[in-house]
Amino acid sequence: MISVKEIESNIFEVEITSPRETNDETTFLDLLDDLIARNYFGLIFSTEGKAGFSPEAKKEMSTWFKKNKPVLKDRCVGFARVNTSQSKAARFTSKAMKLAMPCPYHVVTNNEDAREWLLNLLSTYEK
Repeated sequence: MISVKEIESNIFEVEITSPRETNDETTFLDLLDDLIARNYFGLIFSTEGKAGFSPEAKKEMSTWFKKNKPVLKDRCVGFARVNTSQSKAARFTSKAMKLAMPCPYHVVTNNEDAREWLLNLLSTYEK
């Protein structure tokens, strides 16, 4: 299941939890399309339970990110990844992951730290 909440003006919290639903992948891509239509935004992303989208959705997301990387660089103020799992920490904090992101990227252990980090970035962002 995917949950999307605008927790502050232009800061969105996305949580993907088990059980997955068939429309989760479409909902996520639709959200990304909606976000890049904004002048700016920040994103908090967390997953719980069985991770991952289908191979088809991963391919579609990869194509989407390649196509929209310049827009993300311009409009995404920051991407905060909430990680509560020690076993996944290395993957989320890898140099490759940071280099792949076209916007500031930060891994935190809870949503409140993510929110504070994004609010700090937004306070210096030229709108």
